[in-house]
Amino acid sequence: MTRADWYQILGRLRLCWPLKLYASKAFLLCAAAAPLVWAIMAWVVPVRSMSLVQVWSLSFVSVVMWYPLWEELLFRGLLQGELIERGWVRPWICGVSSANILVSLLFTVFHLWSHNLIWTILVFFPSLVFGYLRDRFDSTVPSIVMHMWYNGGYFFFIDSSQFPTGSDIR
Repeated sequence: MTRADWYQILGRLRLCWPLKLYASKAFLLCAAAAPLVWAIMAWVVPVRSMSLVQVWSLSFVSVVMWYPLWEELLFRGLLQGELIERGWVRPWICGVSSANILVSLLFTVFHLWSHNLIWTILVFFPSLVFGYLRDRFDSTVPSIVMHMWYNGGYFFFIDSSQFPTGSDIR
């Protein structure tokens, strides 16, 4: 694989750092909304906080860093990117693109394998935030960063027995 091929892949996934990301009011508002989302989730479904040992585990690092990275590259980078290229960028509801809504529905269904039905349904709303960031910045980096932030709080509120194991994946 040549350097040009590598840059083409990164460009297709929109894996580029947006200028002034942290100065963006939209990005900061999405980050500030995360504790509200966690509180709503904790209110809907009883939760149990993790111990510090669990927070420093490989499982926690995986669901906070690796899963968001790969999920965002797949859903926002490839799928939403492809829909955008095909013209699905028209704002549909409250300025949210039809590409974002469709990808968020698919993202929600994808979580049925590892979450109960209520948690799965609640995944839809942060997914809209991630898709909004993808649309707004024309980059997957903001959605990856935000997904990591949301997962950090989300998985901190539930015990590590909820993490998918190798047997769950098979």
